[in-house]
Amino acid sequence: MALKCSRCSQPGEAPPAHRVPFTPEAKAKVLGSICASCWKEWEQMEVKVINEYRLNFMDPQHRDMLQRSCLEFLQLDA
Repeated sequence: MALKCSRCSQPGEAPPAHRVPFTPEAKAKVLGSICASCWKEWEQMEVKVINEYRLNFMDPQHRDMLQRSCLEFLQLDA
């Protein structure tokens, strides 16, 4: 399904749903408004965020921090 990306304003396809590992609400935001190209940019930034903050996915606070960082990067935090 084609959409107009809210980040880059270009038409495109949503990223694959299995690549968006967030809560159902955040996942719906991403899949409904972000193109696969911008999601790919986030996946590159995600590695940097994980390494810089030394995130541990066993800690729910760290998972929340990563999700917030993603939504900010994709300009969906409003």
